[in-house]
Amino acid sequence: MRIRLEIPKTVLFSMEITVRVTDINYAGHLGNDRLLVYAQECRSAWFASLDFHELDIEGCNTVMADAALQYVNEAFAFDQASIYLYMGDIHKYGFDLYYEVKRGDTDICKMKTAILFQKEGALVAPPAELMQHLK
Repeated sequence: MRIRLEIPKTVLFSMEITVRVTDINYAGHLGNDRLLVYAQECRSAWFASLDFHELDIEGCNTVMADAALQYVNEAFAFDQASIYLYMGDIHKYGFDLYYEVKRGDTDICKMKTAILFQKEGALVAPPAELMQHLK
């Protein structure tokens, strides 16, 4: 049975990306491994837009604890894609982020990552200053 990701409604951030030739797999379309790279690019750009860095948010670094991808359609070299970032559930040590990758109105992929926060090797609650941006 295939996974089905339900994307939240409110967009936190979006960005555009051009599918590169090096993002294409041996089957001739955008590889799912590259989609995780797209998720990181979007997440990093979102943090940067808030004047944070994934490796230093109030002294904490982020850890991607897990990821799920629901591949919907293919994308090819030189396609223009939009990546949309959404907030999911907030947990004791982090939160879930959802992503949609689209080519125009066509869904390419839906993704979810669990992001945890760590300080000096121990899991900690999401930094307060970051959480203020989510209210």
